[in-house]
Amino acid sequence: MSFTRSALKISSQIGKRQFSATAIMPATQEWMVILPDHAGVLEKRMKVRPDHLSNLKPNVENGFFVFGGARLDEPIKEGEGPKINGSVMLAVADTKEEVMEKVRSDIYFTSGVWDESKIQIFPFKSALREQLK
Repeated sequence: MSFTRSALKISSQIGKRQFSATAIMPATQEWMVILPDHAGVLEKRMKVRPDHLSNLKPNVENGFFVFGGARLDEPIKEGEGPKINGSVMLAVADTKEEVMEKVRSDIYFTSGVWDESKIQIFPFKSALREQLK
């Protein structure tokens, strides 16, 4: 069930008095998702990467994932490939369980790239989000 950012106003009249209560409905929450790789899986990661990106597309289009990318050991150096050690994503969902369900269905998870024992998912509130240019 998804809630929107709206207020629900409940009023009742008892005798001549009117009582009003305003309840704020829970808004969909942002979730920071930290997904470390198992050691030594870069070749496996690169092999399944096209499927990973292709399968993410619907969840990007529907707004579930709003950013993501590779987590690096160090800044990329000229003439060298990135030293990837995992992934970082920002999800928008009602619950942490919804996010974990998406993670578990990803090919990086099912093929053993991500280390489930080290996954972190926590509530997050963006102050700034902008597309990479």
